[in-house]
Amino acid sequence: MKIFKKGILILLTAVFTFNFSYSQEKEKEQQPTMFVVHTDNVKFEMMPKYEEISKKFKTVCEENDIKDMTWTTISVEDGRYVYVSPITNMADLDKNPMESLAKKIGEEEMKKMFDGMDECYDSHSDAIVHFMPELSYMPEGYNTQDKNQREYHFLYYSPKNGKEMKEAMAKVKEMFETKGVKNGYEVYHSGFGSDENYFMVSIAGTSDVAIAQGGEENDKILGDERKATFWNVIKLTTKYDQVEASIRPDLSYYPSNE
Repeated sequence: MKIFKKGILILLTAVFTFNFSYSQEKEKEQQPTMFVVHTDNVKFEMMPKYEEISKKFKTVCEENDIKDMTWTTISVEDGRYVYVSPITNMADLDKNPMESLAKKIGEEEMKKMFDGMDECYDSHSDAIVHFMPELSYMPEGYNTQDKNQREYHFLYYSPKNGKEMKEAMAKVKEMFETKGVKNGYEVYHSGFGSDENYFMVSIAGTSDVAIAQGGEENDKILGDERKATFWNVIKLTTKYDQVEASIRPDLSYYPSNE
C-alpha cells in the first residue's frame, strides 16, 4: 500500500495527471517550484495517431535545437496526456514558446501538426501547480531516476481548512523523518486554474509492484503510529482520488545545453 493507501482508501477526484517531475538530468539541481500543466483528454481510439504526432513534434524540436521549450510528458491510464513545464512566475505565461519553432519550420507546418492533434481529443485544459518542498519527503540517497511509474494521491479540502490541512501534511513528513523511512514522496499544491484546493502526493517506482512493495515496507516501519497521523489528514479531506500514470521520456523534451 502506498504511502496513503491504507489510511485514505479512495476519496478524491483528480484532474491531474502528473508528476511534477522535472528533467532527470537536472535532478541534482534546485527543483523548480511552479509548473504550468497542459492536459489533453485524448480519445482512446485516437491514441496511436496522437502519440505519432507528439513524437514528431519532439523530433522537430530536437532537429531545430529549440531552446525556448521544455516539458515532461505523463500519460494517464484514462487517456489523459499531461505536459508539465517549469516556469519562474506568472509573467512567463505571456511568452510565446512556439515562436522560435514557427520561424524555423513555418506557420503552415506548425498548424498542420496541431490540427492533427486537435482531431484526437474533444477537450483540454491548463493549470498552474506548485511544488511544496517543505511538505515533501526526500531522504538522503533517494531519487526518482529510472523510476517512471507514478502513483498520484489527490487530497481535496475546503478552503477554511487550508492551514490545518498543511499542518497535518507536515506531521506526516515529520513521522517519516523520525522513523527513517527510505522511500520518498513529493507533494504539490493546486494553483491558478484549479476548480478546487488540493494537495497531491506523488510516489515514484519502477513499476506498480515496486510501488506497492515500498508501501508495505513503509507500513511496517511506521507501525500503528501511522493510523492517527494519517487520520488527521483524512478527516480534513473532502474528496480523494488515486491516479496511476507513467512518465514518458519518449514524448518529453529537454533542450540541449550546448
